[in-house]
Amino acid sequence: MPATLSRDDAAQLRAYERRRHDALAEGYAGFFAPVTSRAIAPLLEAVRIAPGIRLLDVATGSGGLAAEAARRGAQVVGVDLSSGMLEVARRLHPGIDFRLGEVEHLPLPDRAMDAVACAFGIGHFPYPEVAVAECLRTLAPGGRIAFSWWDASDRQRIQGLIREAVAEVGAPPPAEVPKAHSTQRFCDPAEFRRLLDGAGLEDVTLHDHSATHLVADIDALWRGATGGMALTSSLIVHQDAATQAAIRSALERRAAVYKTERGLELPIAFRIGAGRKR
Repeated sequence: MPATLSRDDAAQLRAYERRRHDALAEGYAGFFAPVTSRAIAPLLEAVRIAPGIRLLDVATGSGGLAAEAARRGAQVVGVDLSSGMLEVARRLHPGIDFRLGEVEHLPLPDRAMDAVACAFGIGHFPYPEVAVAECLRTLAPGGRIAFSWWDASDRQRIQGLIREAVAEVGAPPPAEVPKAHSTQRFCDPAEFRRLLDGAGLEDVTLHDHSATHLVADIDALWRGATGGMALTSSLIVHQDAATQAAIRSALERRAAVYKTERGLELPIAFRIGAGRKR
């Protein structure tokens, strides 16, 4: 079973996530939002989006999922803990109701929504079970909920290449992120399903998705690694200059296998878990 974070560790993780996402909001929107956008359509399909449905987008980030749901006629509320990310979301998608809030304390009344979607949030939450229960609190009976999370590193190569380069160099883990927290837990489909089953959902499903994402070159990948992903960047940006240089060299060598005339064609893979509230 996964380790349980102490109250202090949870507070440390939230504070770090907020601080890093505030700082990286523009970089995230430019580099990583196009990667995470691959999950928008399957997430909306999983919650059976339709005109008039009240949708909560948890960990909305730069607001791409919320915007697509609104385009399809849904009544959308997007929530994120980062004011910097919400500033970007409001600029990119004016007219959508974006609200500041933590996933354990969502700024919505009970049973206010018909559907809840969360793109790549569960691996960031200090207490995932509490987060899912809070999402369900806002959901009307019979409403649908869906989460996306990444597949294992050997299939999700953007983060995978970075983690492998860091491990090759032997760089120490960042002190800023609690050691008890793992972004890898829900890469395991059994853990993902256990989370959804444990929440009491009905009709639980897990579906795998894969694609290839084009990154222009190693410079673009390095900029994304250090300036577009909060927890992944923590593996690099808190190292000294020599260690960072060694990580970049290892990353460049490992990424070379994906080099084409068009750029780096990197495999990505993720999973959609969904269910229905009783």
